Amino acid sequence: MDAAHAVAECLKNFGVGRVYGIIGTSIVDFVDALYDYREEIRYISCRHEQVAASMADAEGRLTGFPGVSLVHAAPGTLNAAIGVANAYKDGSPMVVISGGAKRKLYGKNTMLEVDQQSVMRPITMATFRVEDAAKAQSIIAKAFSIAVRECGPVYVEFAEDVWLEESSSEDVRIEAEKPRAGDAEIESVAEMLREAKKPLILAGFGVNSEEGSELLTQLVEKTSIPVATTGNGRGALDDNHRLCLGRAGFGGGSIHADEALRNSDFLLCLGCQLTDVTTYGYNWMPSGKVVAVTLDREAGKKLNYALVSYSDAVDFLRRLIEKVEGYRAPESWLHEIEVWRKSWEQMVENAVNMEYKGFANPAKFFKKLNEALPENAVVSAGQGMHVLYPQAYVKARRPRSYLAATNHGAMGFGFPAAMTAALLGYTAIAVVGDGEFMMTVQDLETAVRESIPVKVVVVNDNSYRVLYFRQKVQKMGRVYGTLHTNPDFAELAGVFGADGVTVSSDSQIEDAIGEMLNSERPFVLDLRISPDCFAPFNPQPSVRM
Repeated sequence: MDAAHAVAECLKNFGVGRVYGIIGTSIVDFVDALYDYREEIRYISCRHEQVAASMADAEGRLTGFPGVSLVHAAPGTLNAAIGVANAYKDGSPMVVISGGAKRKLYGKNTMLEVDQQSVMRPITMATFRVEDAAKAQSIIAKAFSIAVRECGPVYVEFAEDVWLEESSSEDVRIEAEKPRAGDAEIESVAEMLREAKKPLILAGFGVNSEEGSELLTQLVEKTSIPVATTGNGRGALDDNHRLCLGRAGFGGGSIHADEALRNSDFLLCLGCQLTDVTTYGYNWMPSGKVVAVTLDREAGKKLNYALVSYSDAVDFLRRLIEKVEGYRAPESWLHEIEVWRKSWEQMVENAVNMEYKGFANPAKFFKKLNEALPENAVVSAGQGMHVLYPQAYVKARRPRSYLAATNHGAMGFGFPAAMTAALLGYTAIAVVGDGEFMMTVQDLETAVRESIPVKVVVVNDNSYRVLYFRQKVQKMGRVYGTLHTNPDFAELAGVFGADGVTVSSDSQIEDAIGEMLNSERPFVLDLRISPDCFAPFNPQPSVRM
């Protein structure tokens, strides 16, 4: 068995069902090996490496098991870097396999060579270069172990001339047991909680799983502690639960979630930590004690926490439930939160009632979309002002039903992520801005060729609207470089072989949503909106930021 087949055998044994990539000379031998495993491992050939990386990232987020991206040396690796950084910043497990310079040429600045290790090291949990075919399987096993255990991307580079060298089949396993909190840490947190008058849980990706959601629901129903979520924690507690406040922080935080975080006297971050996103650039900080249960070993260096437990948040939650018997959050605290909630709900309702001549109201569209979504829906989004609409109107009813590139701020994640969700059997809807969609639109061809029934809602305002808005407000209307023209996205979808429809008035919304959700093919809905319409957002902390 050569190294290429040894790696493919390893992936098969680990249960990898898909590899997302773009072929190149440095990996052609591995793609050839994947041909022999095509019944077990589906190779999805993409049209850009950022898309391939984001599709693998989304698989990690949806399944909890690393998605696999395969990229060519140098240009391919550099193209993938944005998607890898998204996974790193959001704590998503993935394994990136790349080609690299041949051993005799390595380090000589040859064609198709950059220092890929140095590029990937700051945005991965670990990097490896394979120059010995005999070590191929053991290094792949290490990569998967780290990705699962530490919840992040791992990079493995193969010298181009290693693939066809003889390798051995080893008995390698994924060793991914996560660290557990000590009993003293659990007791200390329980004691702080029992003393709290204004407790709040901030639920992150580390508890956004089926088991984590079940345990979190048990805890809040037992104690009446309200829950806010991070961008990646949406769905850890059903958005319709009476104690769920929705997302906190920049880019979609609700008034009541943000105010509860700032006014809490005890904040328990489960599967996350406080970041510049959740605190609006550290300008919107809790007033009391903060505890973080996270796998990020750097967390304690960033803020002065009362306690940081470097441990598995789901295990921590399971054991904490046993320690809080008899505790209930004070009703006065819950009543205080309800006042803030009513302010937010009024803002959300006011946006729905607006009318825009010649355009559709996006608030009304996303409210209607939420009402029409089936139970198995997964909504994904990238970055831009358009993400405020699904944050406000689309309810995350179950774990990992809402995906977003939250902490890196990169455009281009939403469409690839939805393609992966569709491959995994979900009704998948990407919510993208027109600027964002034009960065990944070429992979409509991938969706059509691979028969991926992804749905794409393009919130089309012919602008980079976050910056357009800032230029109008902060730069005295000196609009420059933020307005552009677009193709007819519905017609463009047809050119690729997908379905499409244009929505430019409120009267078209319901029929278009029905047509999109009933389509069995890739579908693009061109939602044309005014660049001057406003999504609900929390203005006070946003201005501070």
